[in-house]
Amino acid sequence: MKRIVPIFLVTVLLLSGCSSQKNEQAKKEAHVETKTIKPIYIMAGRIEANEKVDITSKVQAKVSEIMVDVGSKVSEGDPIIKLDTQDLEDQVRQAEAGVSIAEANLAKVLSGARPEQKVQAQAALDSASKNYENVKNNYDRINQLVQNGVASKQQLETIEGQLATAQGQYKSTKEQMNMLNNGETKETINIVKAQVNQAKAALNLAQTHLSNGMILSPVSGVVSEKNINKGEMASTNNTLISVVGTDLLIVNAYLPGRLVDKVKVGQEVVIKVSEIPEKTFQGHISVINPVIDVNSKTILVKVSIKNKDVALKQGMFAEIGLKM
Repeated sequence: MKRIVPIFLVTVLLLSGCSSQKNEQAKKEAHVETKTIKPIYIMAGRIEANEKVDITSKVQAKVSEIMVDVGSKVSEGDPIIKLDTQDLEDQVRQAEAGVSIAEANLAKVLSGARPEQKVQAQAALDSASKNYENVKNNYDRINQLVQNGVASKQQLETIEGQLATAQGQYKSTKEQMNMLNNGETKETINIVKAQVNQAKAALNLAQTHLSNGMILSPVSGVVSEKNINKGEMASTNNTLISVVGTDLLIVNAYLPGRLVDKVKVGQEVVIKVSEIPEKTFQGHISVINPVIDVNSKTILVKVSIKNKDVALKQGMFAEIGLKM
């Protein structure tokens, strides 16, 4: 019985020692783990969109409909502005007529002139000449009204297009008449073929302008600015709508220059936002400016945030923590 007691005590002491060592080891590992994953917040900045697109019109026309407003979500290719395309449609029809005339002239040249063709050509020339004269008189009248401040420049631009078309048709029919009277040479045929090509090119251009009557969003994102209203004139040199991308947000943070050796491109960071104190977000360093600001002694560091949380908004203040 006396031998059993000491052996039992030794066993208890050994087990107690092992348990104590395991507890101490676990505490050390927990302490190390906690120290490793705890981020240190050493940078801060505002959340911004990584992409912003200013959208303009490719043609000058009046706005007939606007499908979005500030805050509207859009996808790439979504229609955002519809323009009044009546003038553009007229230009397409005029260009189509120009192609038909040019092709008819070529057919006549290739087939040779007959007496009835000359009669028809003369009638076409007389009609084109009269039309050109009428349009020219109308242009002169509107031009004078514009100078006097009575008519708008848009009216003048419209009549200028009509004048150019009328003049082209007059020249085309006149050349056709001359060719019928003088006979068709190889050089003449080449000229008529060139006229056909020019007419087709004008038609393609008019059709392209017409297709630009519907303005589409080039990117997916949120409308941040709207600088045009229904009924106003959209010009080619003014921003109509601005869209900011929401797929990727960034923080332009500033790092003390003495800590530049603590960061590198691609390094993962932890982000906390003052407006959402109960959550943290993940990101990574995408850009490190190699130049230190001489006044603040800081370095610009861009941090990318994958915007998978709709709670994150542009303008929010964010702190950047390094996992150390």
